Amino acid sequence: MSQSTHNSKYSPSHTDSMYDKIHLPIVAIVGKPNVGKSSLFNRLVKRRKAIVFDEPGVTRDINYEVIRHSNLTYRLADSTGYFSEKDETGSLAQEMNRRLIKEATLILLTCDIKDLSRLDYDIAELVRKSGKPCILVINKVDNDRLLDNVYDFFDLGYEEPVTVSAVHGKNISILRERIFEYLNKYDSYSDKHIDTVKPVIDIAIVGKPNVGKSSLLNLLVERPRSLVTPLPGTTRDTVDDIIEFEGIDFRFIDTAGIRKKKKALKSVEFFSILRAEKAIVNSILSILLIDAKDGISTQDKKIASIIVNERKGLIIAANKWDIAKEMKLNFHEFKENMYYEFPHIRFAEVLPISAKTGYNKIKLLKKVLTVYNNYNRKIQTPQLNEVISKLSHHDIQVKYGYQRREAPPVFEFFINKKVKEIENFKRYAINIIRKNFAFTGVPIEIYLRKKV
Repeated sequence: MSQSTHNSKYSPSHTDSMYDKIHLPIVAIVGKPNVGKSSLFNRLVKRRKAIVFDEPGVTRDINYEVIRHSNLTYRLADSTGYFSEKDETGSLAQEMNRRLIKEATLILLTCDIKDLSRLDYDIAELVRKSGKPCILVINKVDNDRLLDNVYDFFDLGYEEPVTVSAVHGKNISILRERIFEYLNKYDSYSDKHIDTVKPVIDIAIVGKPNVGKSSLLNLLVERPRSLVTPLPGTTRDTVDDIIEFEGIDFRFIDTAGIRKKKKALKSVEFFSILRAEKAIVNSILSILLIDAKDGISTQDKKIASIIVNERKGLIIAANKWDIAKEMKLNFHEFKENMYYEFPHIRFAEVLPISAKTGYNKIKLLKKVLTVYNNYNRKIQTPQLNEVISKLSHHDIQVKYGYQRREAPPVFEFFINKKVKEIENFKRYAINIIRKNFAFTGVPIEIYLRKKV
């Protein structure tokens, strides 16, 4: 994710690693499906982070974003709608909602001005029983003619509702001030309590549906952040959380499973896939999760190609290795077969893991740190030339070279004559660089120029 700087009085902070240093207050948006919670979330954070679609139940995980308003900082949470608990997904989602209400400092009970129903009363009663303070937000008030409906919502038992239109931005500034007034009155979370903010390194967790991406995120952050069910396609939004490992803050981003485009029939799923691909683009490296018992598939190769084409770091995590062990799979043979099937990813770090049992969790974090360091590695020119001056391939000699940039590493070599089979020579040169310098897990690019 690109690091944006916001100079306005009110802005979302993309560096929410401060959450690990102090307990920021949580402002939770709750309500029944399709009342505009995600639209309200996006409006408050000033960017489209949550997927918005005119269909109930689109949001299935809890989205968090750190908000900075004047001298106050808090976390805004977009919850899944309160829908039926009859199926497993509904039951797990509601458990996450109840946990969110329990940990929230302030609740934004969000309703649709044109649709007051029994479910609104049930949610209002649930919030009231929690004992948490609440601001009643009546959304979709797109014109003043709808204001007559507001009086019906006083029956929910909350005074002074804030009427807004999240889509059009109407009265959002008033809602921000109400949130600010409450948090500033009851507790102090001013910026003076926050340490100097460190940069956050974005890591995308990608793969096919149902390979364990959400389970891996939950394992890494050591708490339920993504909904986990046996059903493919459970995760639709990108969900992220931050951990600190060896002094560096890493934001792990759980993405929707990337399936074949022709199978993404629903528009909401199509947008989920686009979000997953965008997460790859905005991250420094990706963890491609594959099902160890199935091996690397054609779809895995396509996802890996996206990562390679975007010049990102790559770790391949063979998940469900606990099952693979029972199947007597040999990891060395597994890895070599994968390299044979897809030679373009030979540079990748590969590791067997189990998101279910936690097997190799620390090793995976160490791999992330290694690839991050390699991605940003800068080789000094004298050290580089000491190695490449010995390069000779079909009468082609490298006179000298230098590293043009890092993240990802790009080199420029000056050679004695034109190269006919330029790609073969580049592969040869890259192999020499990898043999002499630590660049595992990252792509290397080389530009060749004939020395005049």
